[in-house]
Amino acid sequence: MNRKVLIAIISILFLVLFLGFWKGYIIIRDVPGFILPPPEAVGQRFISLVADGTFIREGWVTLYTILIGFSVGSILGFAAGYFSAKSRTFEEVISPYVMLIQATPKVSLIPLFVIWFGLGMPSKLLLIVLSAFFPVMINTILGLRSVPEDYENLMTILGASERQATLKMRLPMATPLIMAGLKIAMVQSIIGAIVSEWMAGDRGFGYLLVYGSSLYDANLLMASIIATTFLGLILYWSIELIEKKLLFWHESKLAFTEGT
Repeated sequence: MNRKVLIAIISILFLVLFLGFWKGYIIIRDVPGFILPPPEAVGQRFISLVADGTFIREGWVTLYTILIGFSVGSILGFAAGYFSAKSRTFEEVISPYVMLIQATPKVSLIPLFVIWFGLGMPSKLLLIVLSAFFPVMINTILGLRSVPEDYENLMTILGASERQATLKMRLPMATPLIMAGLKIAMVQSIIGAIVSEWMAGDRGFGYLLVYGSSLYDANLLMASIIATTFLGLILYWSIELIEKKLLFWHESKLAFTEGT
């Protein structure tokens, strides 16, 4: 049997077992629906919220916020990482401030952002930018500084300029670690978007979670959690797809291909 087919079958079996355990627990323990609704009720609510456009509208708000915040945070993180890898002085200057921001719990900053920027997009974007910035910066530094010295010597012997060495050798060699940082940044951006919508938003999946909680609507809560999970998976898989396209030459991807 094909390995991918086998994995798909096992995954479906795990899902069936999970749903069966969920349903069985409700029946055996006689759990009230307002505490833990049965899976079919959650499924029906999920379908109805998709059909009436609620998830499309609110999901677009969350997606739009994530993409902008992730893009800005990643660009700033890459720039800071690149210049830190090139200059120890630059790294020593910004490191204390970066570490200070990173060590501060992001959730604790939201009330301050609300005071400064009010409820809405600016407060949410700032939290997502801060969430995405650090992992991209750190992985960019590690990637650029992990280039073997022999490769640097080879580019010198070939007479490559600084620009050519960076574009043709350093960045490609650093790409695996940079992509790893982008995947972490995407996960952090999704978390940041949902948390910011809890506390400083009036739209989006995070707002739906707060709304459902205020109404004690467990069906809405569970359906919104599932929708948020799907959005997170799609965004993470998108980064993985880009990684596979960029790193088709890398040994990790070649080994994975041979293994399949």
